[in-house]
Amino acid sequence: MAKKKTTTRRPAAPAVDAQTRVLVLHGSEEMVAKRHMDTLRAALSAEHGEVEVFQFPGKSATVADVFDELRGYSLMMTYKLVVVDDAGQWVKLHRDALQRYAEQPVDHATLVLRAPTWHKGNVDKAIAKVGAVLKCEPPSAAEAAAWLVARAVDEHDATLVKRAASLLVDRLGPHLMLLDTELAKLALMAKPGKDGARAVTLELVQEAVGRTSEEKAWVIQEPLLKGITAGSAKEPLAMVYDLLDLAGHDPVPVMWAVTDLTRKLSVAASMKAAGESDQAIAKAARVWGPQVGPFMSAVRGISPARAAAMLQAALRADRRSKSGLGDARRNLEGVCVTLADKSQ
Repeated sequence: MAKKKTTTRRPAAPAVDAQTRVLVLHGSEEMVAKRHMDTLRAALSAEHGEVEVFQFPGKSATVADVFDELRGYSLMMTYKLVVVDDAGQWVKLHRDALQRYAEQPVDHATLVLRAPTWHKGNVDKAIAKVGAVLKCEPPSAAEAAAWLVARAVDEHDATLVKRAASLLVDRLGPHLMLLDTELAKLALMAKPGKDGARAVTLELVQEAVGRTSEEKAWVIQEPLLKGITAGSAKEPLAMVYDLLDLAGHDPVPVMWAVTDLTRKLSVAASMKAAGESDQAIAKAARVWGPQVGPFMSAVRGISPARAAAMLQAALRADRRSKSGLGDARRNLEGVCVTLADKSQ
């Protein structure tokens, strides 16, 4: 039987380290969640050596699946990282069991719960003693721009001037996953200087990340919203045909508008679940005038989990197209079908 560990851990601000036994990551910003996960894995590896990861889907995992894995020892005697994805409903069904576990977690495993939203309760106090509940939301515009400047150097072997970073955030919003995808493309496009370093300039951003007007974006987003609401890909696919085949548009800006819409829906669905008003949601999503009605109709029929999955599907399709994986038009059609599929 697994040993139980009691602890009187940090009452200060939540942190992720090798002593974390239960971690909750909630919110719409996948890049922030990934950063916390990377920090946790690095800390656990430094403390325990090899870390074995077990992942469970929150929609189908039972309470026994998760806690039996946590309490059981690995055959290789390695430390365990047990992750429950899309854990909102799982926590709702097993909150009491989760609280009992958080009060006496094992010392050879860490439990991570990832969810679009999190409802506070008594379990938070138990988790805070042995871990943390961390909100993963997009940063402010200034924070996103500063992050981009550092990210260019650390991950993309390029430099990015502050004005160019601010323009990127202004045109794409503060969603880090989307910004990082665009930054990777710009870093590849940038020409090496005399010292061999690639510089992403303000001029390059202005040229490559053109501002799509709300009117042009709405031509793409309105039929997509109708498809999402109706659960039919007929209108979105007709939109792709009209824009690409008849009007001769490039699929890249069309995909940008699709990804932008899924980002807005992800933010809106999380806010709706938290009880925010339609007015506050529309303002945060930067949806105005006649766009509000169709947008909010779609939001009311989407759970935060589905909205997050839709955003990830759009980002994956965008990355595939920009990486030369598959035909860009086929990737665009595929994501339109995926977004209209209510069974996801």
